[in-house]
Amino acid sequence: MQIPPHYSPCVKLGNLVFTSGQLPLLKREKKAAPESIEEQTLLCLQKIEILIKEHGLSKTDVIKTTAFISEIDDWGTVNQVYADFFGEHKPARSIIPVKKLNYGCKIEIEAIAGRE
Repeated sequence: MQIPPHYSPCVKLGNLVFTSGQLPLLKREKKAAPESIEEQTLLCLQKIEILIKEHGLSKTDVIKTTAFISEIDDWGTVNQVYADFFGEHKPARSIIPVKKLNYGCKIEIEAIAGRE
C-alpha cells in the first residue's frame, strides 16, 4: 500500500502564503516533464504563480524563493529564466545545489508570497 504524500501545496498564515517545493512535473507524472533546465525552471515558477493566485496574490507579491538545483553549472541559466519571469521585481532568493532531486528533475523551487 502506497501512502499519499503528507503535505499541502501551499499554506496561508496571516498575509503570507508558503508554497511547498514545486517540481517540474505535469499532473503528478513521475518524471520531469520538460527536459531542459530552462523549461523546468519556468514550469516550477508558473506552478508557484498558480498556487499563490488562489490566494489573491501575483508573482510581484513573491517575497522569497529557494531553488534546489542538481547541477551547479545550471546556476546561470536558472538565474536568467528567473530574471525573465520576475522582470523588475526581485524577491530574495537562495539557490542550493543538491546531489539529486526526485523523479530525475533538475530543479525544485519553493516560495513565500504576501502583502501588507
